[in-house]
Amino acid sequence: MEAPDFDLENLFSIFENSITDKIESKNYDEFLIAYSGGIDSTALLYFSKKIARKLDKKIKAIHVNHNLNKESIEWEKHCSNFCKDIEVPLIIKNLNIVMHKGDSIEEIARKDRYKSICDEINIKTVMMTAHHMEDQAETFLYQLLRGAGAKGLSSMPEIKKYNNGYHIRPFIKFSKKNLENIVQHSNLDYVFDTSNNDINFSRNFIRKSIFPIIEKKWPSYASTISRSANNLSELVKLNDDLAKIDIKEYLLEDINKINLNVKNLDSYRFNNVIRFWIKKNNFRMPSLSQIESIYRDVFLAGKDKSPFFKCSEYEIRRFNDCVEIMSPLTKHDSSKVYLWEFKKNLVITCLSINLSWDNLEDKLGFKVNRNVEVKFRKTGENIQIGDSGKSLKDFMRENKVPPWMRDRTPLIYIDNELKFIWK
Repeated sequence: MEAPDFDLENLFSIFENSITDKIESKNYDEFLIAYSGGIDSTALLYFSKKIARKLDKKIKAIHVNHNLNKESIEWEKHCSNFCKDIEVPLIIKNLNIVMHKGDSIEEIARKDRYKSICDEINIKTVMMTAHHMEDQAETFLYQLLRGAGAKGLSSMPEIKKYNNGYHIRPFIKFSKKNLENIVQHSNLDYVFDTSNNDINFSRNFIRKSIFPIIEKKWPSYASTISRSANNLSELVKLNDDLAKIDIKEYLLEDINKINLNVKNLDSYRFNNVIRFWIKKNNFRMPSLSQIESIYRDVFLAGKDKSPFFKCSEYEIRRFNDCVEIMSPLTKHDSSKVYLWEFKKNLVITCLSINLSWDNLEDKLGFKVNRNVEVKFRKTGENIQIGDSGKSLKDFMRENKVPPWMRDRTPLIYIDNELKFIWK
């Protein structure tokens, strides 16, 4: 039975405003709906079809089959039939999830699912997911128990701008009951994922074992926690604004390089700047313990050192007064000799090198009509540069080539003579 205060038209109006108040109509032309077949995404797809018709926008749904449940094929069939009935095109993605030791299946499945969905987004796409108020409260508590900072506790934003589109959660201020009422009132068919009852999964444990106890004492817990998450999201914006001010003095020409003297900021402002800097370089936000390691091992190391911090996603290295963040360096055999064929591109995948013949002639300052060789300096090797009497080691030091790049810097040889050092 529907709740006494259930008002479908009012809910639809709130849903519509959550989109039209946030994004100008000219900035998008299609909706992409993440559709699992469950109650929440069924309500989302139903409302989205209505709003697409009203706003004259294209719409399509996407179903990601994780292939982790014996019923997943039946759910996929249900989604296909439901979309056919309501005349919404459906994209089906099948995943083959690869687990490694220590991985959380919840986190890996979520990450792979979002990647599959985001592959279908273009610059004019508004992608929608059916997260609601209780989901937000669940995320908040999950992040709290993991020791997250303000960014993690701000939980899920209502809207997020991607480089190639938007992600909106138009139900984030709706209760789970609201969505159940929408589905029931509209007589919509849906599936139930039995794995949602498995409290071995962290989020299920919070939802099934913790929230019912909290609800007995604080019935409006979901609304209250969601409000706290929203307050924290505003705090995160203030932190970012402060970081933009602080970083101006220390950011070098390249966004991935920062001056060592940023360490002179008060610790809380240093931490804030480093988080912001890492995020601006599109890497995962660091934990407090990682920031402490970065500060201690990289920023405070002696001037005669070449310190670095390394994690699975990135490395932070220091040379002189410059601190640089980069993707982890790949293995490279500096003894290998590469033949750069006449008029062709030089491609060295492990070093992310792809150079054209025009690049070569521009660097040399003259035309070359034959193949050249590309070599690299090997550790401890001294190579004389022409008649200058200067060693390659001294040249690189004088030209401030970072130590980690010295055996990765291409050396251009023509007729067995070193002609150019590619910096």
